[in-house]
Amino acid sequence: MTRRLDYNQIAPNGAKALGGVYGYIMQSDLPAELIDLVYLRVSQINNCGYCLDLHTRDLTRRGVPIEKLALVQAWEEGGDLFSETERAALAWG
Repeated sequence: MTRRLDYNQIAPNGAKALGGVYGYIMQSDLPAELIDLVYLRVSQINNCGYCLDLHTRDLTRRGVPIEKLALVQAWEEGGDLFSETERAALAWG
């Protein structure tokens, strides 16, 4: 992987704020799989190899089928692989 910017060094207050948002979301009642699916989609949009790897591994550990992971980028064509709630969350992107 290519070298990425060190956001903690460049914008420590921004990185801290992002960490706060992450902490808030993780303590919510949202299902962890849904959160990880959205983070995976954001990682695809941002083209971040590190984050793609991280969130794909998290979803794999949660038992998400490879067919679903492969279609996150094309979730609108994923049929019954994605629940109504997941489609609504992914549509925000």
